[in-house]
Amino acid sequence: MPAPTAEVIMVHMKKKGGLMIAYCLLMAACAGLAGADWEGRIGQFSLNDAQRELGQPESCVGLDQGGTACSWMMGKGKDWMDKLVLTFDANGQLTTVNRVHF
Repeated sequence: MPAPTAEVIMVHMKKKGGLMIAYCLLMAACAGLAGADWEGRIGQFSLNDAQRELGQPESCVGLDQGGTACSWMMGKGKDWMDKLVLTFDANGQLTTVNRVHF
């Protein structure tokens, strides 16, 4: 089988280029959320802020001391997943940040 010509390669790249750009933008957006300075937001960031930025949490549980811990899925593969677990005090302010890799 002969090697594809440069013209054939360019046509193929043009067809797939939009998809590649969309994929790169999505990866950059996800990396931006995962790489955010969450520790710097402690005491200044609320559960409502987190929901606006990250969407609905995957789960939330009430804590004995009156706060709430919520988790968001940040990435998932065949054999792994990354979660961001944020804990909020009784007033809804961020108190702890945990990144968990399963």
